[in-house]
Amino acid sequence: MLMFSDYISKDGNPPLYYILLFYWGKIFGSSDISIRFLSYLFTLFGLIFSYLFVIKYFTRRIAIIFLTLCAFTPGVLYFAQEARMYALLYALASIVSVIYCVFIIKIRDNLKIKKKLTVYYFVAGVLICYTHHFGSLLIFSLSSVAIIYSLLLKRLNSTITIFLISFAIGATAVLWLFFQFYYVNFVNHIQDVSWFKNNIIGIILNFSTLLAFNKFGLLFLIFLFIPFLITIPNFIKIIKTYMIILLPVVWLFLTAYFISLKTFLISERYLIVCIPLILLFLSFIFNELYNDKKQYILLYLMGLLTISSYKNYTYKKQNWRDASKYIEGNFNLSKCKVPTRALSEGSFDRTLFISYYLGSNYSYSSNGPQIQDNCNLIYIDGHTNEEAVRKTLVNYNISVPYEILNFNKVYIVIKKGQ
Repeated sequence: MLMFSDYISKDGNPPLYYILLFYWGKIFGSSDISIRFLSYLFTLFGLIFSYLFVIKYFTRRIAIIFLTLCAFTPGVLYFAQEARMYALLYALASIVSVIYCVFIIKIRDNLKIKKKLTVYYFVAGVLICYTHHFGSLLIFSLSSVAIIYSLLLKRLNSTITIFLISFAIGATAVLWLFFQFYYVNFVNHIQDVSWFKNNIIGIILNFSTLLAFNKFGLLFLIFLFIPFLITIPNFIKIIKTYMIILLPVVWLFLTAYFISLKTFLISERYLIVCIPLILLFLSFIFNELYNDKKQYILLYLMGLLTISSYKNYTYKKQNWRDASKYIEGNFNLSKCKVPTRALSEGSFDRTLFISYYLGSNYSYSSNGPQIQDNCNLIYIDGHTNEEAVRKTLVNYNISVPYEILNFNKVYIVIKKGQ
């Protein structure tokens, strides 16, 4: 079995979450509750620290509104119970997004950006870059918009400060990229993954599910937003005032999309880094309208909570536990290896999940599907779909009759009739 360092060096994502999860499992065990609880903690810390930043630099009301929006948003709650890096990604995105808003206020009012704030931005910025590549895109988007805004207002000191701290973040983060391109042949890895091709409309629609569960939930929230449009001139004025909060979202989306045309594919879950900015935008708007529209704000929040509660009630997580029990009950550990997706295709999280349940008694083969002598197990994979699994089997020249067992999107491939 390959060493842990070999896995994280060959996975497509930066290593921070995997390192934290590895040592978390060493200390607190590898039960399903334990490994998912780490994501809860990341989400909780993100809520707490972003709340403290907002209350320090803005107002208590804005902080409470922002905290409530975050806590009730379906995508935030969804990733808080998933054993992947997205809860950590969201937590760090919340912190750097709040700091970005502080930068904008300091630039607008021609105030000095204090050293302590730049240190916070540097630490959170480096951490998010080592969590996911879209964390790097978020930092690029936030910093570039802040620098351009500072240049337009002729705030030379602020421009230099933000540029230097952003350069320091980039110089630190790019070390891992150099390593991946050299060690993993990263370009081939991200071009060969078995995801669907980018579809701009599909991406936007799927991204809306992070905010409102599904298209019907989104329409419901839009309906709840109608009362705020009654005084249209005043509402439009408020929108214009805070539109700069959303500019990094637009910039990130366009940058990612054009890069993806040649290099990689976008998944809506990557765009969770944009959610804090959207919720901050809503928080400032609701704060401006609070005195006249407080009952409608409360109604909107309750509607959001209702949508999130329904999503949580109907959510069915990938069933790695039962998939592992099936392998334990049907395959001899002395004769069988557990074949998972190849390392070059980003198999680390699959091997991580299955090994948590099966333990160290089994041998794991991260070389894709394979036919084994005296063993009917061909392949196990998750975070995908049956069509992609069949395509993978074709790519690995698996020609024997096989059967695919579905444990809620965890797929086990066995020889047919076994």
